[in-house]
Amino acid sequence: MTSTPHRLKDALSRSEAGSALLQRVQASRRAAAVIESECRAIVPEFEATRSGGCELRGTTLRVNAAHPAQVAKLRQAVPRFLRLLQQQGLEVIEIKIGVQPRALSSSVRPPAAAASEGGPAQSAAAGRQGPQLEAALKFARKLALALPESTLRTATQRLAGSLTSRLARMRESGQPRNQQHGEEQDA
Repeated sequence: MTSTPHRLKDALSRSEAGSALLQRVQASRRAAAVIESECRAIVPEFEATRSGGCELRGTTLRVNAAHPAQVAKLRQAVPRFLRLLQQQGLEVIEIKIGVQPRALSSSVRPPAAAASEGGPAQSAAAGRQGPQLEAALKFARKLALALPESTLRTATQRLAGSLTSRLARMRESGQPRNQQHGEEQDA
């Protein structure tokens, strides 16, 4: 017996927790829309209605700016924001303005073009990365040989392949071999 597909919104609305989450998202969007024009007047590049720009939890509105300069400007307008939100019937007592948390650097990959055009600082970082990648590749290969046939072994083999490709790209990018190992060139 196959079940019929449901929209995520419909599925969430059927549970108590899902319904509360949907209501919080809708209230956050409404609060962001109320203060959007005022925010744009203060900080033109800030978008309160973008994903993660504003979040309403209970009676506290959290406004997430992109950088500290935006935070300083937006904090000055908190009394106006409170007045606007209360005029629109939103029960907001407190507004917290902070910097949007960034993704972890290990989970963010720079575009390939940016990595190849990075200049001396990028080359130095890549030079330090070479020995680390080679050590990781050596370990992944040994581990793949030691593991019994399993999904973990398959994943380890894929990791070794990925590391091999990365090292090959580094070598093809024109870096001298000794720079890839973190050694300085003799002039």
